[in-house]
Amino acid sequence: MDNIISVISTMGDDLRTRSFFRRDVENIIRRHNASITLDFNGVQFISRSVADEIYNVLQQYSEMAIKGMTGNVKTMYDLVVKGRVNPRVYPEMNATVIQLNDMTEVNDFFSKF
Repeated sequence: MDNIISVISTMGDDLRTRSFFRRDVENIIRRHNASITLDFNGVQFISRSVADEIYNVLQQYSEMAIKGMTGNVKTMYDLVVKGRVNPRVYPEMNATVIQLNDMTEVNDFFSKF
């Protein structure tokens, strides 16, 4: 049996923190022994990190689905999916890796700019 979980009722309409979202989803999964659909109807905002975590959760739990994303929430999630499906490639970028071993080195490096 499929359980439809209202995100706005369980987590709120403004989701900004990846770790809180993940914690709440893990709690929902523990409470239900069936397929779960997270209903984003009414959610007004998700941060990029939450959108990324939603993608991770859907990859990890095949029995989980989402529905009801609209507006900015859908746009943010779609951008994350697009970035995961077609990652950016910078063929002409030549970057030097710099190893910084402690906070003093980090501070010294960034205070040059």
